[in-house]
Amino acid sequence: MLDAEGLTMPAWFTLNALGLQGPTPTEALSNLLATNGLDTAAVAELLAALADAGLVDVDDGVASLTTAGTARYTQLRDRIGAVTTRIFERFDAADVETARRLLQQIAQTDPDRLIDRTEREG
Repeated sequence: MLDAEGLTMPAWFTLNALGLQGPTPTEALSNLLATNGLDTAAVAELLAALADAGLVDVDDGVASLTTAGTARYTQLRDRIGAVTTRIFERFDAADVETARRLLQQIAQTDPDRLIDRTEREG
């Protein structure tokens, strides 16, 4: 779906983060996108590309969605939500809820803690 929209996963993560959280320091976005393998320079390039597309403004180290960015985010969020609903309807509701809770726990875990533990066990 993102390919058809001309967006990369990191671009969607950025739009989604800004859509959910509102204006966000670029350092916080860098930390989020580091989980996708982007370094600070790549995040700066991504934000510049999103700004050139008229979707994001960056001012004094804080990124925010433009009016066009908010519209694009809302459109994509709704489309992804509809597809996700259709997919999840194929599975038992209790299993979906278990998976959702697990993914939420993973998302709320400090990535450094996950990496440290994995390296110690490996």
